[in-house]
Amino acid sequence: MVHNSLIDMYAKSEEIRVARKVFDGMSQRDVVSWNSMISCYGNNYEVNAARELFDIMPDRNVVSWTAMLCGYAKTGNMVEAQILFDKMPIRDMASWKVMISGYMDVGNFSVACCTFNEMPSRDIGSWNIMISGLCKARRLDFAIELFDRMPSRNGASWCIMIDGYVKAGDVDNARLLFDRMNEKNLVSWSTMIAGYAKNGQASHALELFNQFKHLGIEPDETFIITIISVCSQLGILDIAEAIVSNYVQCTHFSNLHLVTSLIDMYSKCGSVERSLQVFEKVDKKDLFCYSAMIAAFANHGRGQEAITLFHEMLSHNIKPDGVAFLGILTACNHGGLVYEGKKWFELMRKEFDVPPLEKHYACLVDLLGRAGCLNDAYEVIKNMPMEPHSVVWGSFLSACRAHRNVELAEVAASWLFEIEPDNSGNYILLSTIYAAAGRWDDVAKVRTLLRKRGVRKNRGSSWIELDHVVHEFVMGDVSHVDSGNIYVVLNLILGDMQTLGT
Repeated sequence: MVHNSLIDMYAKSEEIRVARKVFDGMSQRDVVSWNSMISCYGNNYEVNAARELFDIMPDRNVVSWTAMLCGYAKTGNMVEAQILFDKMPIRDMASWKVMISGYMDVGNFSVACCTFNEMPSRDIGSWNIMISGLCKARRLDFAIELFDRMPSRNGASWCIMIDGYVKAGDVDNARLLFDRMNEKNLVSWSTMIAGYAKNGQASHALELFNQFKHLGIEPDETFIITIISVCSQLGILDIAEAIVSNYVQCTHFSNLHLVTSLIDMYSKCGSVERSLQVFEKVDKKDLFCYSAMIAAFANHGRGQEAITLFHEMLSHNIKPDGVAFLGILTACNHGGLVYEGKKWFELMRKEFDVPPLEKHYACLVDLLGRAGCLNDAYEVIKNMPMEPHSVVWGSFLSACRAHRNVELAEVAASWLFEIEPDNSGNYILLSTIYAAAGRWDDVAKVRTLLRKRGVRKNRGSSWIELDHVVHEFVMGDVSHVDSGNIYVVLNLILGDMQTLGT
């Protein structure tokens, strides 16, 4: 028993060789010993070693066969898994589930469905595996059809389907499903609130959270992180402070994921000092904590403090990644530190072996462009190892406008018209550049092109927080419940402005 526990412990720690040493040193092995060692190999993708043990086992039970199936499924080898499955003297529910899940993972939905239909009996878990696989593959029509056919459902069934809609960007159907639930638990509330947040609908997420608060359900750390993310999107400090005072305890500061979220939230709510207070409460800071605080300084124009913190991180032998370098490049950008920005970009590649992504190039282009080094910025774009997309060209076009360089603006705009032909902002920006240069014929040409392509200007939106309720509006909005009164007051204000102006 002790040896079996040791094998299991080493297996979970991925200490495969030590686990095998314990196994080989056993004077007597039972079926549990063999199964533990086979599972150890299978879970660590060493399926050939697992099969060698499986083949020489003196006695096997259904767990032995299923452990071997798991190994093949984990490596995507469903051919060998099927051969073994067909040879099984006895199959239990777990072995059927492994096969269905394995076929789903490799994208063979037809065989997964056939296997599911061949099952002598099904439990809720087997239905959930099917629905989960279909949702991951964005086959939501088949998933909801299966969901509606379920003889019974548990909380996981509902959450899997809701999450499937959320990840496909269909929050409306996710909400309809959520509202159908008779018994909602913490996971279902968290899934729906996170769904709104991930799809940029923070005001709806907050509205749902305000309903949740009255239920008396104790939130866990994952739920708290979700709400912190919502506050980050809204950028409203009062709501953020209320969330922290009610739900974040001192013990939570040992959760570095939560701490990182708090640093980011306070920064986006405009209080970098509160971000720093949270950061300084952490005894053992990791890369993510440092990266969040560097980004907070960077986004608030405190470039030198960001650079100092970056050096502190390096002094603790914490190797920076792409996120940390994006923070330091942003700091240089917002602080106009051209030399430092170019230096860090080169160090990123040559000394730290971190390959720059498009967003790093975009930051460097923006830095050079703001400083008026348009030719240097253009050279960076031309030498990028990947195809520059809208973020890069958009930054460059804005720089061309600021420094009145019509020739390079035309280059940037021509690419943007190809990459995102429906973005009205690019046409308007080029038109503005032409107008500033007095090239009115070209202004007319751009506006004609805008009309010919049927591009419409995106309506602006804004929100206001009143008594912890967020009210969101778009231009010309009449959907708000108090829109009639709002327009009455607005017209009165406009009338007073006109009177004062005369």
